[in-house]
Amino acid sequence: MRGVWLVVAAVVAAGVPHCEAAGAFCDVDDLELSGSESADGRLTAVPSVRAHALGDEKIDVDGILDDPAWEKAEAAWGFRKWDPARGEPSSEETVFKVAYDDEAIYFGVACYEQDASNIQGKLCRRDHLSDSDIVSLYLDTYHDHTTGFNFRVNVRGAKGDRYVYNDGNMDRDWNAVWEVETSQDENGWYAEFRIPFSCVRYGQAEEMTWGCNLYRYMHSRGEDTAWTVWDIETRGFVSRFGEITGLVAVPHSRQLELMPYAVARITDPAVYGPGDELEHFQNFGLDLKYGLTSNFTLTAAFQPDFGQVEADPSLLNLSPFETYYDEKRPFFIEGNRYFEHPRFNVFYSRRIGTGDENSRIRAAGKLTGRTDHGVTVAALFASTDVTGEGQAHNFLKSGEQPTHYLIGRLGKEFAEGAHRVNIMQTGVFRSEERLTSDEDGYPSRDAWTTAMDFDLNFHDRDYNVEGSFVGSVVDPAAVASDPSIPHEKFYGTGGNLGIRKLGGPFMGGVSGEWESDKLDLNDVGFLRSPDEMNIGGWLRYEHNSTRDDALFLRGHVGLDVWRSWLYAGNEGLDRDTGEVAWSYDRGHPEHRGLNLNASGQLASYWHVWGGGGWEPEGTSKYNTRTYDGERGPLMTYPGGGYGWLGFNTDYRLPFVANVNIQGGGNERGSWNRSTSVGLDWTATEAMTYSISVSYRRSHSDAQHLGNFGNPGGGIGAVSYVFAELEQQTVDVTFRSDFLFSRDLSLQLYAQPYLTVGGYGNPRELVTPDSYDLAPAVDVPGFDAEDVSDYDFRYSAMNINAVLRWEYRPGSTFYLVWKQGRDLYDERFETPALETSLDLGALLGREPENTFLAKITYWFST
Repeated sequence: MRGVWLVVAAVVAAGVPHCEAAGAFCDVDDLELSGSESADGRLTAVPSVRAHALGDEKIDVDGILDDPAWEKAEAAWGFRKWDPARGEPSSEETVFKVAYDDEAIYFGVACYEQDASNIQGKLCRRDHLSDSDIVSLYLDTYHDHTTGFNFRVNVRGAKGDRYVYNDGNMDRDWNAVWEVETSQDENGWYAEFRIPFSCVRYGQAEEMTWGCNLYRYMHSRGEDTAWTVWDIETRGFVSRFGEITGLVAVPHSRQLELMPYAVARITDPAVYGPGDELEHFQNFGLDLKYGLTSNFTLTAAFQPDFGQVEADPSLLNLSPFETYYDEKRPFFIEGNRYFEHPRFNVFYSRRIGTGDENSRIRAAGKLTGRTDHGVTVAALFASTDVTGEGQAHNFLKSGEQPTHYLIGRLGKEFAEGAHRVNIMQTGVFRSEERLTSDEDGYPSRDAWTTAMDFDLNFHDRDYNVEGSFVGSVVDPAAVASDPSIPHEKFYGTGGNLGIRKLGGPFMGGVSGEWESDKLDLNDVGFLRSPDEMNIGGWLRYEHNSTRDDALFLRGHVGLDVWRSWLYAGNEGLDRDTGEVAWSYDRGHPEHRGLNLNASGQLASYWHVWGGGGWEPEGTSKYNTRTYDGERGPLMTYPGGGYGWLGFNTDYRLPFVANVNIQGGGNERGSWNRSTSVGLDWTATEAMTYSISVSYRRSHSDAQHLGNFGNPGGGIGAVSYVFAELEQQTVDVTFRSDFLFSRDLSLQLYAQPYLTVGGYGNPRELVTPDSYDLAPAVDVPGFDAEDVSDYDFRYSAMNINAVLRWEYRPGSTFYLVWKQGRDLYDERFETPALETSLDLGALLGREPENTFLAKITYWFST
């Protein structure tokens, strides 16, 4: 029966004027068409295919397209090249059909190949498809031309899924429970999808039309093809899809999904001697998803497991700014696009439950969805506290320092997704009865943030106007350890406006932005350095060839320019006399610069990129840090230039290398050079390895060393001391994947990191808002002759091994081993410290070892 389906499908492709790719499978004289021209992606700008209602018929999802129902379904065909040579006929023909019943929608896809040896595939972890032929299905279930769901599978049956929003942005962390199987023969390979209605969201109507596009990627050729293709210079993605029609009486879905879990962890801490005892941890909990309607889903968690399997990357931060870490906890990763502000990081989920080592999240919940009128709704609540040692699993045991987080966002789309407006509100509520500062480093205070943003597109989305506003309110409160904290609210604002041309080969835009000095998003957001106004502009030329043999298949050349000023003025008082020691006015010039950048893909499928820039002399507000809670004066930074160059080899081959070289310097002798080299190796269909090695060497003429009270000296009785710093850093990251099946994998990760630095020539800032530095002599608390005491060495080694087994759809077992070690030395404590790259330092401390087992079980009703 499968042969009948294949012949019919191939004939549909062959029965139109574009059937060369179907080759020997075509015989138009003997077989009649079962499709229409409206389903031909080469003849119709917006092709459509009618879904077949199964009724009492069944489809067995086994990857073999032999079910009788497929014979009755209408075929869609006429794929064209998406990349490279956009719009040209595809090298091989692809045909698909659609069917549905009361529970799911089905897709059968035939990927024809005249030479089956060209088909390439390997086992991959879920959502990490690579080095394979792939079928990628997109569904715009609301038919709103801006959001959708993506389901992908490769030849070996490895699958991935994503959520699409804002007409092309991808949420790669979205996951659903669905089925797909594949098969292969001498004529090509085949995929059969079953996507339950419960795992997608859609409006309610007696008869629905969904947006749809289907891509087929052929790895050996580096060729991506699609059913619906539009000019490469035309903006849009979901808004350009084809259509599935004839979805009649699709039932309203209210599925309940439950996922209980249990976790056990044993830790051998990095402790020497008799105190080296194993630490035990056990926990259990429940995640719940309930489809309130086909549009809205409630996600809740009781005693949630918010542990992360992979350690954060090691680094030594010598800047005045906080380090940003990516979120790795599944509850916050999934659906995070609903809470994204396009310009300001209003919601940084790492603020929740990741401070004190005994902090926990008691409960959390999310409501997300979209109405039939295009209104997007998202709300999140989380409650945290800090427990005693070993008490996190005891839900009957109350903790201290309770904190509650509330985040909400509403959005509305107009003109088939061409225009969007969103408003957002966050709130953090802390108890005033705590004895110390909050576990995340902030004193006991409440905080609120209000934000809005808009994105307007005109002239077939070629022209864009986007902007946003954000306002913050912080209400501090005294705690027993520091009753001096004032209970006075302070307010801050920020915003931006940009006008851009984004369609066609020539693009560009101008923008302006401000962040007031009182803007503070950091209770549940992330903001490094407010107090700034800036303007900027950019120009860009995009080259896209319509020939496969062109020297450059694609490329770009761009120019960026910018200038900024400080938003508010400020002054500092002399700590001895109380007189003004330094000051500056609102609108003080800060920095400016430009860069040229270019990249391109050669016909050999190598990528190359490079560029350079220049920043004239400017001003830094943060380089002098603070002393006794008061910010220091401005400091000039010298003008300088920088550049970068890199390439990667043909990604279709088993070995793929990439190289990046960067460097820069300024007028006062500071410089940096860095080189990174990476190699990816597909050893077999089930084994892959990757390694990246980077080396950085730098010389800073004025690295901040410390601030020291200096009665009668310095600037306002404070000496701001800087020194020359020679620093070297080596960073290595190794990953490997071993796939026993598409559902059983072992992943290894290792990251050794080593950095050393030596100080010399200490000087202090003599004049505010300058680069005037004089030898740091007679500074109380600082001995210039012993500046080498500040020399340092930091080494770290993180190792992870993760065995993941999806033993049934949606249900997973994890077995994890983590080892971490790090050691920071200064010459103060280690007089014999060597500031050379001694790799033996990586093993200089006893490691902490953690063994973890976790099991989840998914079921639905």
